[in-house]
Amino acid sequence: MTRLAVRGDTEDARAARQGQVIDQLRALARSLRRQQVALAAGRGFPMSGAYFALLPEIAAHPGVTVSELARLTGLPKSRVSVLATRLLAERVVRKDPDEHDSRLVLLTLTEAGRRRAEEWSAASRQAIGRLLEPLSDEELAAIGNGLVTLQRAFRQAEEQGQEGQRRRGLPGGAPPC
Repeated sequence: MTRLAVRGDTEDARAARQGQVIDQLRALARSLRRQQVALAAGRGFPMSGAYFALLPEIAAHPGVTVSELARLTGLPKSRVSVLATRLLAERVVRKDPDEHDSRLVLLTLTEAGRRRAEEWSAASRQAIGRLLEPLSDEELAAIGNGLVTLQRAFRQAEEQGQEGQRRRGLPGGAPPC
């Protein structure tokens, strides 16, 4: 495993550390996606990992639109639309018209969808928990602290991006990585 250097480095060293972090985050995201797909197949979930990006967001935001769901998940709107159609066909999600704008469709989990989302969340937590088992308490604390710091930085970037977009009258937020 590559160890990252600490304070007092040159700009080049800092850029190299940032590059390492970016590469590690991308590798971690790929690994998590592979774990989710394998977990879904092993548990008899009929869906790919991309579906499970939607379920928690629909659960957290009942009445979400496809456009909002695309923004929340970072998936292309066309992909979210295809996935939402499949979820509708499987009766995991229901669609309702927006009472203020008839052009909009609002997505909400059905009871079966809520149960599936809860099952998925529990299974996913257990699977990831097993992966973290070999780590020491100190390693878990260091990872947890690092992730909190990273999440704070990402949230700030998103808020600044959204504020900049609002000032320019444009939709969207922080750029994708």
